[in-house]
Amino acid sequence: MPPASHSALRRSLLLGGGAGLALGALSVSPELLAQSTGEPLQDAYVPRIKHALLIGNRNYPNRKEIAPAHKNVRDLKDILEYYEFKVSDYVDLDGAAMMRVLTEFSAKLRSVGELSLPGSVAVVFYFCGHGFQAAGKNYLVPAGVDPSSEKALNSSLRLTEDILVALPQTYPGISMALIDACRTDPNIRKGVDEFNQIAAPEGTLVFFATRAGRPALAPVSAERNTFFAGALIDILKDANGVTPIDDLFRLAAIECQSRVKAEFDKVKITIPPQFPESTSNLRGRFVIRNRILELRRTSRPAKGLTAAADPTKTDPRWQAIQVSLRPARLIRLCEDFERDFPGSEYSQQIRVIVAGARQALESQRSAGLSGDLFEETAGDKGYRDDLVKALRGDKDSAHRIALAYRSGTSGVAANSRRTEQWLRFAAELGNGIASWELSEIYNNSGQIGDAVRFEKKALELGYRPPVRLATRGY
Repeated sequence: MPPASHSALRRSLLLGGGAGLALGALSVSPELLAQSTGEPLQDAYVPRIKHALLIGNRNYPNRKEIAPAHKNVRDLKDILEYYEFKVSDYVDLDGAAMMRVLTEFSAKLRSVGELSLPGSVAVVFYFCGHGFQAAGKNYLVPAGVDPSSEKALNSSLRLTEDILVALPQTYPGISMALIDACRTDPNIRKGVDEFNQIAAPEGTLVFFATRAGRPALAPVSAERNTFFAGALIDILKDANGVTPIDDLFRLAAIECQSRVKAEFDKVKITIPPQFPESTSNLRGRFVIRNRILELRRTSRPAKGLTAAADPTKTDPRWQAIQVSLRPARLIRLCEDFERDFPGSEYSQQIRVIVAGARQALESQRSAGLSGDLFEETAGDKGYRDDLVKALRGDKDSAHRIALAYRSGTSGVAANSRRTEQWLRFAAELGNGIASWELSEIYNNSGQIGDAVRFEKKALELGYRPPVRLATRGY
């Protein structure tokens, strides 16, 4: 970017951020989305016991305040309380205070987890403030610390080592990590940035405001949200209690990118816009509801329904979409469904499925893979669940399938060829870890050209490989 353009950007937008995560589990009252055979394909769990911890740090030295931080916390608290979360919120915490509230929150969650039935708890932890990456680790900066100072590295909390481990993971469910933070290194002194694309722990969905190596943007006004938080809050306001949480986050990512692009267009800036990135390791599907949405689900009138609302017409067609294992066919089914039932309760999901299936189709073609790869009849429920998600563009599900074939788990036999194919597919979907593992396979088999190509791709995708890979001169 030319210096003049960069100055204009800094005048109109503050590079801001925040970070967070959540750990929890979901309810014991699943709704089953059935295949035509009657066997459950995916479980849609509804949380009953819900807790949230929100931290918004606005005050930073050297004119690096994040103006929307407090508003983010207020507005997110409002929407989470609408969904019946018990919310604890804080602003402008230093490092010691952040660790203290995390410890207290963790103790409360452990107590809840011990007293509750498995799968009955959902928790959100959100942090808004400056963030950065160094040596492949994600850091969250306490209030009062300049993120560009030497003090920042030792004063900041590490996402994985300090925060994720502070939250209990002894009961099944979903952990939602909402990380509204920059992921750049403010002190880069060499050609290769040491950013890291992480793998989520089991039961966790980590939702970053931006991709590895990119800034997160925030308006300079305290009356506006960050682009990430604003998009997420508005998507949650429109949630209908049917669309799964991970699909809502994908919609929020698309909305965030659209808002940043619109802001850039106003000031005529042409750099790549901010695009949120998620990584997940979920079993089943999870929806968020409150008593109002539950009532709507149970009191749907039997007569006078429009075609878009009549379950006798929509549900069989929707089930066909759920079991489709070819991206091209999945796109056609979704487009036909939306044409015949516009404005149905599945419209949000249709939008997400089509976008993911198009990405999957493009990745399949880029990797040179046959569609037969996706119609494997083996595998346990976890494998089948990952298969459905992978064909909707989920890079982490594709990677887990590759690992299943490598180790001979999840109901499939070990198969080196399938491992390679699924790693290629996952890499094309954007999984940097899969790209690096693929490069290791090629390196060990003497295919040095392919090894180098996928090592470079891993770096481009934001994964920091081991030292051996990082010292080849690029």
